[in-house]
Amino acid sequence: MSEADSAAAAGPGGLPATDTKRFLEALRGTVEERKAEGGNLAVLLIECGVISRIDAVWGYEIGDAVRNRVIASLRADVLRPGDLVGEMGRDDFACLLATVEAPGVALLAAKKTLRALNTPFWVGEDEIFANPAIGIAMYPAHGDQAETLLQRAKGACALARELPDRIADHAEDRENPAASKLLYENRLRTAVAEDALELVFQPQYDLRLGQVMGAESLLRWRDPGLGMVAVEEAFAAAESAGMFTELVSSILNRALRNVSEFRYSAGLDLRIGVKLPARALLHTELPEVVQRALGTWSRRAGLLILEIGETSVLAAEPVARETLVRLKELGVKLSIDDPGVALSSLFWLASMPFQEIKIDVSSVRDLAGVPKSDRILQSIIELAHHLRLDVVAVGVVDDAAAGRLKELRCDYMQADYKGPALDPKGFVERFGFNEG
Repeated sequence: MSEADSAAAAGPGGLPATDTKRFLEALRGTVEERKAEGGNLAVLLIECGVISRIDAVWGYEIGDAVRNRVIASLRADVLRPGDLVGEMGRDDFACLLATVEAPGVALLAAKKTLRALNTPFWVGEDEIFANPAIGIAMYPAHGDQAETLLQRAKGACALARELPDRIADHAEDRENPAASKLLYENRLRTAVAEDALELVFQPQYDLRLGQVMGAESLLRWRDPGLGMVAVEEAFAAAESAGMFTELVSSILNRALRNVSEFRYSAGLDLRIGVKLPARALLHTELPEVVQRALGTWSRRAGLLILEIGETSVLAAEPVARETLVRLKELGVKLSIDDPGVALSSLFWLASMPFQEIKIDVSSVRDLAGVPKSDRILQSIIELAHHLRLDVVAVGVVDDAAAGRLKELRCDYMQADYKGPALDPKGFVERFGFNEG
């Protein structure tokens, strides 16, 4: 970009966009004018979403040139005399629409902004698209203070990133995803620090011997303010908070502690399953975390089953496959727990060091009465055995289905009809010494 281009991009007189402090001062002044004279104003918070990446690839000088292009586009195609653009961050811009007759005017300005910024930026011979998101806050409908309006426009922008049209306005009854994410992260950090997470245990039966041989530990996170939090939300919060390893360590240690107590207090020498999302395998320290937990509770590695979901990650991430190999070398048993796994995936999963696969049979209500379903299930079990995988059936509905699974040489089962998942005390009372 030439000096002339840079000057033009900087706006009339070559002046740069207003910085955050001066933008807030101008916004405060305009709010006071609207209070005195009446009328509306609007704040648009625009997240450009590309400049930081340009900095990393081509350098800050090129990033600055693109920023100037963004500002020039806003001034030429969106803003009117009396409106203002401010730089809120490397990728964030704020526009003050000093007077708007109705919310529709702000929405029109947001759509113009998308059209202006969705045209490609050329960096050498490379075509770069910004893919912006825009949040809108209106005075007086969404607030009567400058800071409040800017904050609410930012919150709406976070929501806009998840919407197809990439535009959102502030709404009191709409959840701010950024605030929600931060809340979950902080609550989870406290729960892990205070050892407040709970596990319940679903028994696993050996169909060949007809007795309980293990249990799957199921995470339960009850938060006083959030209520019962889904397991997926817990792992997502841990990932975004940078404490994924801490959460996994907490779950492993609690599970191994409980299964050790089952052994010493109730005579139950069980294997224990812990389900992890496949992205856990992207954390190369996972084998060390597992090894430490096994050592802490003096448990044999072969009695710990790591059940891996979302196995499609393994195809694209070599580091995940390497972590699997290291876990297998520890002696830990590895189980595929992915209801969505495709038959075609078994070709490459066969090369992975798994020793077990879980299959959901809940949709087959009458195994003996539906011959085609019976044959399909028999084929799956035989295929798994050819791949040297034990088979755990989940969602078994009754004793008749369990009996047919045994005839088909299925190895293990989990079954809600045998009773719900239990907390450690309830598990010992139900299965200790003499199974009821």
